[in-house]
Amino acid sequence: MDQMHELDLLNDKQYMIQPVSRFRQFELIISLLFSSFPFSMTKQTLSPKDIEELFNQACLLHEQGAIGEAVKEYKNLLSILPDFPQLHFNCGLALYDQQQYQEAEEHYRIAATLHPEDPDIHYNRGLNFRRLDQIQDAADSFEYAFQLGDHDLDTLYNLGLCYQDLAKFSQAELLYDSILEKDAKHTSTLNNYAYLCHKTGDIKKAEELYRRLLALNPEHQAARHMLDSLSGITPDTAPLDYVEAVFDNYAQNFEHSLVEELAYKTPQTIWKRYCSLFPHDQRDLCLDLGCGTGLAGEQFSPCCRRIVGVDISQKMLTIAAEKHLYDDLLKSDIVKYLSETRDSPDLIVAADVFTYLGDLTDIFQTCFQVIKEKGLFLFSVEESNSNNFKLKKTGRFGHSSDYIQDLSQKTGWTLRDQHLSNLRQENGKWITGNIFILEK
Repeated sequence: MDQMHELDLLNDKQYMIQPVSRFRQFELIISLLFSSFPFSMTKQTLSPKDIEELFNQACLLHEQGAIGEAVKEYKNLLSILPDFPQLHFNCGLALYDQQQYQEAEEHYRIAATLHPEDPDIHYNRGLNFRRLDQIQDAADSFEYAFQLGDHDLDTLYNLGLCYQDLAKFSQAELLYDSILEKDAKHTSTLNNYAYLCHKTGDIKKAEELYRRLLALNPEHQAARHMLDSLSGITPDTAPLDYVEAVFDNYAQNFEHSLVEELAYKTPQTIWKRYCSLFPHDQRDLCLDLGCGTGLAGEQFSPCCRRIVGVDISQKMLTIAAEKHLYDDLLKSDIVKYLSETRDSPDLIVAADVFTYLGDLTDIFQTCFQVIKEKGLFLFSVEESNSNNFKLKKTGRFGHSSDYIQDLSQKTGWTLRDQHLSNLRQENGKWITGNIFILEK
């Protein structure tokens, strides 16, 4: 993945603070509100006290986490008081908690129209817009809340995230600086500001912010990994928890970003190289290591009687499952899975997986141990200008051809094919790498 998009994976989405939904029980002066409504059958059957009790019960259910019941009660009240903004706001909050973001927006919109001067409505509407991936609308909502006097750090922070997503980097930087002036230990801002500087090429500032973040949280794996990438330090692998978080939070937009924006076709290239060497080949069992959303599975499932996908990200696996390509999908670290599996595949595929692994010795050995005789091991790696493997400034590993060839020989593999390929685009230019086919 190119530098800009690779760092987007590491952006606010996995390390941002939890959005603050400012749930509150508005002081409902039922008698005054009720007296202002036209006389109706409802007025004859429900007293102001009845409505107040219903509202309090709905709020209590909401606070206790009985969200579905709270939504039902809010909607019942809205059938009585359809133009009451606080009810629409509370209903929007509850629907947000249920991840019903589109329906929540309907209620936030009405609340904002009926009571445009309330910054809390605009703030929470902004959070909801982010969930809908309507980033410009989210920014507009946070800006409106700010103009109405909401200068809380949460509002500034979430607005900064929107500016960052909208590539309004200078505006995001101003907000992040403002937050850190007020709270120098605001770790979420340090995290995202560091990534922003990293992606825009302000390496000195990025290193400073990573170090400040690590001083506050020495266990922050993403910051440590990215600081290593800028400092020329190459570890053996990327931290597992970091990789899992990256792809869990990137899953929803993974294919759009990778395929449509970065012209990623590595699974297709691996498939074509395989077919050129083994036309009309059929395999009993394929292991798709780091299967992600199933892009390689789409290519290889027709030639395999069974195909099993393994990935560290549950959210990626959920999307892969929707394609109904795999006989089994397993959440696991691939090295751990290979060391424990009783399966004996005759085909192993790892497309764009080793960019998060530096030292491939364990992978090559365990794949060799589990695969059948004459089994094939297909994978891609990014090029490296070292004689070994190297952590690039993008936070991804590159592997030299010499390293792969030497390791293949040491672990017993026979090199059947090596093909230089354009893997994906970076700033309009191709990132090159190699496709390898090894045989036991």
